[in-house]
Order: sequence, then C-alpha cells, then structure tokens
Amino acid sequence: MDKIYVLGHKNPDTDTIISSIIFADYLNFAWKNAQAIKLWNINNETKFILESAWIIEPVTMTSLPEWTKVALVDHNENSQAIDWLDSLEIVAIVDHHKIGNFSSESPLFIRIEKLCSTASILYKMMKAENIIPTQPQARLIISAILSDSLHYRSSTTQEEDKIIVEELNKIALIPSIEDYALQMFNAKSDLWDISVEELIKIDYKEFEFNSIKAWIGTIETTNPAYSLWRKLEILDWMKKIKKENNLNFIMLSVVDILNEKNITIVPTQDEIDIIKKVFSVDTMDNLVDLWKRLSRKKEIVPQLTEYFKNN
Repeated sequence: MDKIYVLGHKNPDTDTIISSIIFADYLNFAWKNAQAIKLWNINNETKFILESAWIIEPVTMTSLPEWTKVALVDHNENSQAIDWLDSLEIVAIVDHHKIGNFSSESPLFIRIEKLCSTASILYKMMKAENIIPTQPQARLIISAILSDSLHYRSSTTQEEDKIIVEELNKIALIPSIEDYALQMFNAKSDLWDISVEELIKIDYKEFEFNSIKAWIGTIETTNPAYSLWRKLEILDWMKKIKKENNLNFIMLSVVDILNEKNITIVPTQDEIDIIKKVFSVDTMDNLVDLWKRLSRKKEIVPQLTEYFKNN
C-alpha cells in the first residue's frame, strides 16, 4: 500500500501541524498508510502544544519523489505548497481557505468549510465516522481552534468552533480554556532567541494576485513591543526578501493578541501607496495602524485581492 504523506503549507502554523497529525490519524484509522510531515520548523506555540500533549512533531521533508501520494491540509494554493507539487499525486484536500489556483488531473477528496481552523473540519469528519478522539487528539484540536481564532477574538471564529471546543474538552479535560490559551500565546510570544529572518518568516504566506506576487506575514504576540523594537532590522530583511524572491508587494503585521490591534510594517513607498488606497490609512515611519484587523484570511487578503484585480 502506497504511503500518503499529509502536509500543510510552508512556514507551518499550529493549525497546519495539528491538522497534518489529525488527518494522518484519520486516514490510518481507515486502514490507509499515512504519515504527517512538515515543510519547515514549527513555532514555539506549536512546540508547547505538542509537548503538553506528549506528541512527537512531524519530520521535516521539503521534497518528495515524483508521483508520491499527498494529502494537503490548511492550504490549496501552489505558492504555499511543497515544491514541485505538480509532480505529486494529490489524493485529498481539507482546508478552510478560499480555493485559489488549484487544479487537478484526476478526481480527489475535497472538504472545505467556513470554519476558523482546518482542525475543526477534521473533528467533524471524525464525528461523522463515529471516531472518538483520544485525549491527546482532543487537546490538539482544541489547541488548533484556539490558535487560529486567537481564543475567539478573530473575525473568522464561528459558533460551531466554540461548540466543538466545548464537546472536545469533555475528553481533553483542560481545567481552564482561558488559562490554557494564554499559556499558548505566551509560548508563541517567546521570540528572544530567534533571528530577524526567522521572526519575519514565523508565519508568512505567498499569494499571487493576477500577475502580482505578494508576501503577507504575521507575528501574533502578547508582546508586540519586542517585534516593533526590531523594526529597522526587520525593514532591511523585508527589502532583502522582496528582492531575492522577486516580490511585487510585502507586508508584515504585528498582531497584539490581548489588545486586539494590528500594527503593520511596510518597507517601501510601493507598499505605502497600496496600503493607503486599500485601507484608507496613512503610514508613519514605515508603520501603519490597521486597527482590529486580526485575520489575514478575512480582513487583509480579500481586500488586497480586490485591489490587484482592478489595478
């Protein structure tokens, strides 16, 4: 039986890693031969979650042999996927984002829903098959929902996500969801030992808006002052990344989780002009206040998509 490798997007966040693990477990339960892998290092929040659940992190694999069977979670756009995706056999996609530039030469399983995390969808799939999550699995799915929803602060949060957390905590038995979420966010905010390049790449996604190649990064933290204090270093690296990757547009949002505030760093006049046109806000010293826009998926990408579509 051919192995199916389950993987998320480049620069994986918590939902991508957990969804890879849970979907691999789901496939193995159905007598498939599946293994979760990752494309890059995990962040400190994800490390905290996996350690608290006694789960080993997936191995890193940045390439796979031609025609290897893969299942994609938490993404469906080529620019965010493993390199040479076209040479692989995609057997399934489970995601909660819009459908991008994906196409397939053969039929496959696709499940996409408007929930705050891919892990929420996977729990619904388990429930439909009468698969009862183990305590570690329940803890992981709860963690993914709390991470992607910023403990329900994000506009992507659905009531169904909250219900799923309540149901799963009957198994996970987390004493206080609020305290646990804060522990997660504090772990995510522990950035003192990483380089500026790693800081910028901690959570970025690449998008293609018509012929425009854009890079949109996010740093979700309970200590935004630390990242903003490194602004000059960040700006130098953003300009370098923009040049090396032939980008037309790059931005980095520093999201204050607790105060629900977004301060975005933009490196050049090109970004400054676009941000002003799209969001009707001015930039000062390469910083722009985007207020409570906490969700890249819902409150930034759609607006930029519309702008580049018409310009």
